Amino acid sequence: MIFIIFMIKPEIVSSEYVSPIDRAVRHVKAMMMNWGFGEGCSFIYAMLITSSEPLSAKEIGEKTNYAYSSTINYLNTLIRLGLVERVRSIRKNLYVANVNFVDLIKAEREKVHGYLNQLGRDLEGIKGLESLNAKVDHAITYLKKAETATDKPEV
Repeated sequence: MIFIIFMIKPEIVSSEYVSPIDRAVRHVKAMMMNWGFGEGCSFIYAMLITSSEPLSAKEIGEKTNYAYSSTINYLNTLIRLGLVERVRSIRKNLYVANVNFVDLIKAEREKVHGYLNQLGRDLEGIKGLESLNAKVDHAITYLKKAETATDKPEV
């Protein structure tokens, strides 16, 4: 018995086979996973963010092919994180995504800033690591400039 497996890179697949919504879901999911969210939470958040209306847990489970219990667990995690809201409808709960990428980016930037500050304190006075300490200082300066630039009011 011979099995032939074809692996196709997503960027090679013609856009006629992938809807714009599916592409958006993929990109949001990838972004969320890059920020450390698990696949389940990322996929459900991406589904909700691209939905034109609130969805029930059953509908979300059907769209993601996740079991109902897994869907509920992922939704509860997203609710605790403030990324999803539960809205009561007639005899069922509906879920809607809170879309605020700026807050997510700011939170991530604050985490990185904290890690760099701690690393800088840890490196103080260690001989032989002056070059690394200078790079950490440069990164902290860069983050401060980015914070200043992005915190200006929009015109």
